[in-house]
Amino acid sequence: MLGLRYVLMSMNNLHRLCRFNLITGFLGSGKTTLLGNLLNELSKQNRIAVIQNEFAPTGIDGKELQKISDDFKLVEINNGSVFCVCQLSNFVQNMQKLIDDYQPEIIFLEASGLADPISVVELLQTDALKGTVTLDKNICLVDAPNYFKGLGIVQRFKHQVMVADHIIINKTDLYEGDLNEIIQSLRVLNPFAEVVSTTYAKIDWSSFSKEHVQKGVAAERYQGRVSEGRPDMVACVLRTHDKISEENLIDFLNELKHECPRIKGYLNLVDGRVMSVHCVFNKIELKELKNYTGPSELIAFGNGLSIGKLRRTFKLFVK
Repeated sequence: MLGLRYVLMSMNNLHRLCRFNLITGFLGSGKTTLLGNLLNELSKQNRIAVIQNEFAPTGIDGKELQKISDDFKLVEINNGSVFCVCQLSNFVQNMQKLIDDYQPEIIFLEASGLADPISVVELLQTDALKGTVTLDKNICLVDAPNYFKGLGIVQRFKHQVMVADHIIINKTDLYEGDLNEIIQSLRVLNPFAEVVSTTYAKIDWSSFSKEHVQKGVAAERYQGRVSEGRPDMVACVLRTHDKISEENLIDFLNELKHECPRIKGYLNLVDGRVMSVHCVFNKIELKELKNYTGPSELIAFGNGLSIGKLRRTFKLFVK
């Protein structure tokens, strides 16, 4: 759920960490079409790798992409979700090999429509990957004509919307209802994501990225270092069934924000409410989230942050 960025590290020479972008969305929402558009726009100037993950045994979408462009590296993971426990070690190994052999600047993961998006951040923080790849954007595509149907049938689709940084409402030309009804529903699930509407999954990636570039520059100043306009940060996930009071939640975020310029997620309160959280530097925003059942999930971006430290800090404020 959240955007970051370029990161620099030293390995004899300074170079950028590979930027990892997650693309989610319910079946038929236009994920492969979006990828094709992005390859047309970006592949001539960037080394791009695409990971496609479907439950089907054959990669039909991958073949379609290769008809559009051959200026990218394609990795297909079929017969199950990349985020299933049985696939985790295989995914990490494939990612390591992809980065070592191809050295991409950008990776796009087109996740299955049934994928759990929050798990990708946890995968990127494994010891094998956290020094080579960094989370850039978490994008969710919405199929406008079928949005409300999907929302009512598949709980996982709701989670994909909730943790996205950017939400693209696609196929608006086929939607006969009031688009504002979809936008209002999305705002209930995710009050803080950037929402854009389009047809044929057409977006301008350069303008799509401006918000993140601006935040990156600010974060670099916040951290007191220069890193080509972007900070050295890691993204860590807190997933818990523990509940917290609203007062203690605010205290927890105030404690965390000293080293985490970007925090986003949703947390269960002791009074039964669920609070959506959005923090950028010293600004803390909380909004009540309706109709959610499940664990609390929070992503924090910070310099020198670890999953253990994030959990220990949270425990200090749980009574």
